[in-house]
Amino acid sequence: MDTRKQFAGLLLMTALLFGGIVRFAAPMSAQGPVNDGGLFLQMTRDLQANGFVPPQYTTYNDANIPFAYPPLGFYLVGAIQSLTGISLFDLFTYLPAVFCTLAILAFYFLALEFTQDSLKASLATLFYAMLPKSFDWFVMGGGTVRAIGLIFSFLVLLFAYRLFRTKNMRVVLPTAIFASLLVLTHPETSYQVAFSTFVLALFFLRGRKSVFHAIYVVVLVVLLTSPWWLVSLMRYGTGPFQAALGGGVSSLHIATTILYFFQFNLGGEAILSVIAVSGLIGLVWDIRQRDFFLLTWIGFTFLVEPRAAPFASLTPLILLAIKGLDATLIGLGFPQDFANGFESKGARGVLLGLIAYTFLSGVIYSMQLGNEFRILPQEKEALGWITQNTPQESRFLVLTGESSLSDPLSEWFPVLTGRVSLLTVQGHEWTFNSPLLENLRSYNQAQACLNNDETCLTNWDFDYVYIRKVRPMPEGDVVERPSILDVSLRELQDYKIVFENKAGVVYQPVR
Repeated sequence: MDTRKQFAGLLLMTALLFGGIVRFAAPMSAQGPVNDGGLFLQMTRDLQANGFVPPQYTTYNDANIPFAYPPLGFYLVGAIQSLTGISLFDLFTYLPAVFCTLAILAFYFLALEFTQDSLKASLATLFYAMLPKSFDWFVMGGGTVRAIGLIFSFLVLLFAYRLFRTKNMRVVLPTAIFASLLVLTHPETSYQVAFSTFVLALFFLRGRKSVFHAIYVVVLVVLLTSPWWLVSLMRYGTGPFQAALGGGVSSLHIATTILYFFQFNLGGEAILSVIAVSGLIGLVWDIRQRDFFLLTWIGFTFLVEPRAAPFASLTPLILLAIKGLDATLIGLGFPQDFANGFESKGARGVLLGLIAYTFLSGVIYSMQLGNEFRILPQEKEALGWITQNTPQESRFLVLTGESSLSDPLSEWFPVLTGRVSLLTVQGHEWTFNSPLLENLRSYNQAQACLNNDETCLTNWDFDYVYIRKVRPMPEGDVVERPSILDVSLRELQDYKIVFENKAGVVYQPVR
């Protein structure tokens, strides 16, 4: 093995080791699942309880949510739990980081397919492993399923690109298999990959033979996934799928994402946008060479799905960053070092500094993620009290002041207490009669009550009110979060405090 290949192997091992440390920093800081995952844990539990036959509805939050979500991730996690005996709560804490680390290796093979160069692929993988957007959504509790889909997404793109480029019929089957596994795991990632594959086809699909290969893949995917979608259609009709497709995003979110695109910090780097700048240099290089493939890929992700574009655009961004690093080294006077494996001390110094910075940036971001989006020990104490001391049919108004999709207490409340949380929005993207946007509006209206008196609560029929009194901060500390509503309820005889600690207070109406 020559020196260049040895160096490439060393960089790949560094990417896997450092990337794994970065990914485990979040759940270690949170000491539990990061942010979300409660819905997926309950669906896994429901699947196990039904003998691994998908039930018609999940018992999550007693919300009549159809069990229409692609089930492969639940099968895998449920099987792991049944075989190992590890609690689902612990699996949803650490499995996301495990799967997310395995995705680094899948990304390497994708980068190798695009670059046809082990050193460039290893460098691309190193960049990928450290970028916050490569892991922040996937190390959360819901990443137990999302990260599995991420692995399959890289493999689908790998084989689709190989199929279009080589026109080899033998690539049809693996492309179809991995695409089917992806469809059976995560719908949004499947949507992203479908449009990324469309961009690949625009640039590389040539000839009648290749068109037929693509059609074969689509037919096979439809057939291989039919046991899931046929059963779902027979059970629920098209309602859940219409709800999932029609959830939509707000115009403000779209505007924010477009602004994010023009900032070009697509990797979400926490301190300096080093990789983004390198990608921008690579973009200028491609434009000068009249190569618009990667630019089109990035632009298309923002056009078709602005909300998830920062994640979907990472692969083309990193491929641009490799070109940008090459151009930067040439500009620094090392025209041969990239090609020869960074043999000079100067080039290796640049690379070492880049690795150190990106690793530090990634660890800081991951720890802050775990610190901020967690359930505190005192909150677990409160939830335990609720489980032991309130009727099982109790309905709670959980007020935290957080954003609906970044509110771990709201999502995990139904799972950890067995009680109904009236404001929890998770799962309603699949409920046709109670759509997600309607529930988001209700959630926001209720959270605004923290800044009002008790008259604001008359719109909801509840048995208890839980008010979060604190807020975890990214730096690891916890700050008090006083509210007008809390002060108001304390002065009323119509409400009594049935539980209180430093993290929260539970009020019961006196009737």
